Amino acid sequence: MEIKNKSIEEFYGSIEENIRLKRKNSNKIEFLTTVEYLNKFLKPHSKILDACAGGGIYSFYFSDNGHQVYAGDLVEKNVEDIKKEQKEHLKLSDVFVGSILDLHRYDDETYDMVLNLGSYYHLIDKDKRKKSLEESLRVLKKGGIYAIAYVNRYSNVIKFREMFLEDFELLQEYINKGYHSKNEVFYCTTPKLIEDELLNFDLEIIHHIATDGMKFIIGDVINELDEDGFKKWMKFHLSSCEDRTILGSSEHGLIIARKL
Repeated sequence: MEIKNKSIEEFYGSIEENIRLKRKNSNKIEFLTTVEYLNKFLKPHSKILDACAGGGIYSFYFSDNGHQVYAGDLVEKNVEDIKKEQKEHLKLSDVFVGSILDLHRYDDETYDMVLNLGSYYHLIDKDKRKKSLEESLRVLKKGGIYAIAYVNRYSNVIKFREMFLEDFELLQEYINKGYHSKNEVFYCTTPKLIEDELLNFDLEIIHHIATDGMKFIIGDVINELDEDGFKKWMKFHLSSCEDRTILGSSEHGLIIARKL
């Protein structure tokens, strides 16, 4: 977690984002849960903007399932990875390097669904988080679906407990701000804070989901499950991931909302 002074570009240049979502059972939960929920709202041939697409795992999934997908990312390496991967999938409608803070290439109310599945938790500046919401909602049709992912503040206390238990001042700084002096690449929020923020916009929250559930607590056990056992875990997870008592323990959260 100690990546002070590293930019977002440097951070993503050092990892393989798509592999993260496939590596182990516990990592797969986030992707499987996200597509399970988003598929409930997609009509055939929907027009989707994946506004912070990473390496394109969601873009390719929805494109391969017959939707028109437009994929952009701030990190040039991620966009290069998407372009390299294109030959293995149905063609994306557009692939571009760009920030969710500026989607001027697209007109107002263009998309049936807009995915904000990465940018929000890299914006430590409140005004930039607001701008990311304004701009991505601008290009979403009225009645369209908005999906935004976030990282939970308290779940990361579990993840980085050894570091925080050695430095309680750092822990308090992190709890107060959602980031700290050793890591200013990630911004972490809480279920209530992000709901309050979204309700400042013309949005109706439909689902609020603990995307990877209790991964940090029992992830080692989940990783040892065989295929049948993991299917049973996913069935349990999907039946319980909207329970509000679980939201704060999940590393990633997902809110699905409708633009009014």
